Amino acid sequence: MIQPMNKYAFLVFHKDYEAFLEKLRTLGVLHVKEQKNAREVDDLRAILSERAHITETLRSLRPYTTEERASSPNLPQNEEAGRTLIAEIEGELHRLASLNETLTSLRAEADDVRPWGAFDVSALTRLEGAGYALSFFTIPLARFTEAFQSTHDVLPISEQSGKQYFVLLHHSADAPSLPDAEQVARPSRSVAELETLLQSTEEERDHLIQSLTERTQHWLPELEAYDTFLENRFTFGSAQLQADRLMDERLLVLEGFVPASEAEQFEQALEQAGYCYRQVEFDPEKERVPIQLKNNSFTKSFEFVTGLFSLPNYQEIDQTYLIAPFFMLFFGMCFGDAGYGLILFGVSTYFRLKSKDADTSLLALGQWLGGGAFVVGLLMGGIFGISLPWASDKDYIFSQDNLMMVSILIGIIQVLLGKTIGAYKKGRQLGWKHSLAGYAWVLLLIALGLIYGLPKAEIVLPPAVNYVLYGVAGLAVLVAFFYNSPGKNPFVNLGSGLWTTYETASGLLGDSLSYIRLFAIGLTGGILGSVFNQLALSCVPASGSGASVVSYVVGWIAALLILLFGHGINFGIAMIGAFVHPLRLTFVEYYKNSEFEGGGKPYTPFKKK
Repeated sequence: MIQPMNKYAFLVFHKDYEAFLEKLRTLGVLHVKEQKNAREVDDLRAILSERAHITETLRSLRPYTTEERASSPNLPQNEEAGRTLIAEIEGELHRLASLNETLTSLRAEADDVRPWGAFDVSALTRLEGAGYALSFFTIPLARFTEAFQSTHDVLPISEQSGKQYFVLLHHSADAPSLPDAEQVARPSRSVAELETLLQSTEEERDHLIQSLTERTQHWLPELEAYDTFLENRFTFGSAQLQADRLMDERLLVLEGFVPASEAEQFEQALEQAGYCYRQVEFDPEKERVPIQLKNNSFTKSFEFVTGLFSLPNYQEIDQTYLIAPFFMLFFGMCFGDAGYGLILFGVSTYFRLKSKDADTSLLALGQWLGGGAFVVGLLMGGIFGISLPWASDKDYIFSQDNLMMVSILIGIIQVLLGKTIGAYKKGRQLGWKHSLAGYAWVLLLIALGLIYGLPKAEIVLPPAVNYVLYGVAGLAVLVAFFYNSPGKNPFVNLGSGLWTTYETASGLLGDSLSYIRLFAIGLTGGILGSVFNQLALSCVPASGSGASVVSYVVGWIAALLILLFGHGINFGIAMIGAFVHPLRLTFVEYYKNSEFEGGGKPYTPFKKK
């Protein structure tokens, strides 16, 4: 549900404003009404830029992050200390990058020098002092013939990659000329020297990585503390901007919202501190009232799903408790396998128990979705790609033959629920008269569905019940066609009703057929799991085939690898499909029919972290 909010206005003398804001931050329940964009102020924009810098630094430290965290006594308490910390980290990371570049360069140089073998660079220098020089060449092997060697004073060194490496001895004053060969630069260092340098550089790099891994345990809490410090500075600076200044800026008026459940304690605290405040009325149609959702443990886990699209606005209702059961059901039907659901539930439970102070709302969602998928998978008759006996029973309601119709029926139920919520929402906002046509359409569709749908399912209703349903349908038609816009001409309402009939008929058909994806995706996952099982079993020799023990061992190892790889791929695909498609059905089909508006701004109390 959406928590009701109280709006307050505060009148503060300019010299007391900062102390007043500190008091509000201590109380930590006021959502300050934003009237000015804090990002337009240079100082606050600089804080956001520095926080982005921290985020980038944390991302750079990910390769050196371990599960262990060390407490640090030197948490930054000001910006100077924080900037010094980041500069130190960036210096070490830059040093590592420089070492990696040096290693890349040395490896490339060593690869170039290695074909020339071991030689002494100083000997080449002495040779030049005697008036001779060695020039280094390469030539395709096919051209390095005996005739070529006899014509030129060359010495072959090595053969690699279809090339002949050789040197040419000549007078220093003579320029070497070998038209068929490619001259290369004379190595400035020997292979032995490069190998030694490579080894020492690699040791230095490895030592630096070890140091980074150890120091990151201390850096992470320090960076997080610095980020929290900046966040508190930004929120305080932003709150300072939001007041209207009166009487030559001597008086300041600040407005904000407080949850009604916190209002009494909030007012008492302000009265004790001697601050002037007043509760004021507000129009939710003209103001963006902050939204705070309050749900039980089950529904709260699905607030993440609600937030992916948008929070409801203050005039709407929180539909999370209506979305949650359907979303869990849709997820299970798309997953289509009880075994995969059990894995998701087990993994989510393990990490939730392991997480102590962290937010575990997503893991709780994983538990509910995994548990629901396990139950739905059993009902559908599939576990790790194995079909359970009842899955093929045509008389079983959730059998594969009936599952498509079950999916459409579930879709119709959710669409009708959405239309009911849409009518209720219109009645809340405009008055109960405006909701009658919406309710009438729902009753009309239900009555027609029972009248014409039940006989096809071989269910015969008593004549009296049929007469009642016809009466409900007739009354619903009158309301839907002649009272869809209270206060307007009946003929105008009739035209509007005819147009609504077209929209409802086409929309209901399209929306309901969209739910076939629940059947198709779940069936596809089950088939893929079954195929991987068959591939795995085909690797194992049949009993009585006379195969050796080695064949059985190798066969079972191959089967196990296929099962792990195949079901792992299938599980990943099922996870994506089982999350994306229920989202689509919720945000498109259901939200459209429930006339969901959204646009709610989350309640963010002004408090110190």
